[in-house]
Amino acid sequence: MKYSIDCLPCLLQQAVRVAKKHLPNEDEQIKLVKETMAIIASIDEDVSAPYIAHKIQTALNAVLNNPDPYQEDKNYYNQEMLKLENELTQLVETSEDPFDTALKLAAAGNIIDFGPGYDLSRDRVLESIKETLTNDSPQEVLGSLQTTLQQAGKVLYLGDNAGEIVFDKIFIATIKEYYPALEIYFATRGKPVLNDITEEDAYLVGMDRLAIIINNGTSIPGTVLEYCSPDFQKIFAEADVIISKGQGNFESLYESGRKNLYYIFLCKCSLFMERLGAKQNDLILIRE
Repeated sequence: MKYSIDCLPCLLQQAVRVAKKHLPNEDEQIKLVKETMAIIASIDEDVSAPYIAHKIQTALNAVLNNPDPYQEDKNYYNQEMLKLENELTQLVETSEDPFDTALKLAAAGNIIDFGPGYDLSRDRVLESIKETLTNDSPQEVLGSLQTTLQQAGKVLYLGDNAGEIVFDKIFIATIKEYYPALEIYFATRGKPVLNDITEEDAYLVGMDRLAIIINNGTSIPGTVLEYCSPDFQKIFAEADVIISKGQGNFESLYESGRKNLYYIFLCKCSLFMERLGAKQNDLILIRE
């Protein structure tokens, strides 16, 4: 999905926030923001917003001489969410519909996103869980996903953010309870970008006990297939079902024509609120 004009001020504001957070003086901050403006001005019109964000983050990493400036934040949310894992697992197991509850929890975890620019805290994550569990899942799409999983052999689950991965882990554990014969792959980014997950995060939270961990070979905060590694592209092509978490994956994959793609995220973008008829942080479950 190519970027919209509405994406540009959001991306520029993201660069302003990043500059203020990581650079010590205003001259350096302005320099990075100007570089961001130049990147946006020169970018191809057919690229997605996550691709532009990748370019901005690459420029930041070069200025900081730090390949992973969000490492400390990622570790914090991974550890804090792991503390909740047993309680949330019990919540799923004792619910009337464990599959639906686990899916809602996976969506709720999508609040842990450093891109949109709202204040994020552990308490905000807990609020997101409460809010999302009261939402109704689209029953037709939910039923389609369950039917497709029942008929599938190989599933590819596209992860998104640190911390959020713990919620994905609970959902994947639930999927395996319902469909034990499934072979499940869990995909991370190939290199650090924002608070997106890498293989290191996946092993840290124990995802390897439930799924085969792979990375997509890129530092784009989404899944732009033409830039992904051949190994990842092969698994993507072979998967009977692809579960795509997060708005970045949605923006980079939607309208790809793959009928076995299911998107799960919280609607945090005013553009998609308008397009999808959703409210801020509504649970979105869509089939391609």
